[in-house]
Amino acid sequence: MAKFCIHCGKKLEDGEVCNCQANTQARSDGLGTDILDVVKGMFIKPVDTVKNYSNDKSFTLALILLGVCSVAISLFVLSFVKNLSDVVSSSVGGVSLYTIGMTSVQIPYMKIFFICLITAILFIFAYTGILYLVNSIIFKGDRSFKKVFSMYGVTSVIVTISLLVSSIFMFVTPVLGIVIFLLGSILNVVYILKGIEFLGVKDLNKHGYIYLITTVFYMIVLFIISLMFS
Repeated sequence: MAKFCIHCGKKLEDGEVCNCQANTQARSDGLGTDILDVVKGMFIKPVDTVKNYSNDKSFTLALILLGVCSVAISLFVLSFVKNLSDVVSSSVGGVSLYTIGMTSVQIPYMKIFFICLITAILFIFAYTGILYLVNSIIFKGDRSFKKVFSMYGVTSVIVTISLLVSSIFMFVTPVLGIVIFLLGSILNVVYILKGIEFLGVKDLNKHGYIYLITTVFYMIVLFIISLMFS
């Protein structure tokens, strides 16, 4: 009677052991190694790291990195809201909101977190989609969305770390937290500009315009969305 692997369904000979799970484990281990290499590389050799991982094969890696970035954005927003609520509370000098004619409001932190998470994911795909269209259609660069997405995912490491660090400092020194976030965002812009060099447009003079047009289109999309939900 023929035997089949219970995991992948492959037909097995007598005494044969399927290696599908070993291959899965190897891919998992390789992905974990890639994540560590990217995080370390973005501090040691950022340009080389962006170049090495801006390819179709790094798409899954980019999904994970941008997923973590979305979580970091949500945590940063939560820390900002919490800090703002503390400032408002302290501004009334300890007087109960009830005594000054205001009802107490419970801030829905969990709801805010998930709304920010979903919004961040949508905006990430919107930005990378616009970048792909501008780079590939207008400037005739690489026609691989996965490559564009991978580049953006790798460059997000810096802004992710700055967001996480900023979220912590928001509870200690809010001004320093904001400064760290801004510095990380500026550095992220620099790396995106370098990453555009690996997306197929050879003329270096056009790279700045690719970023500028992408950002302008992105801001227009955000403006339209804000009008729709206002």
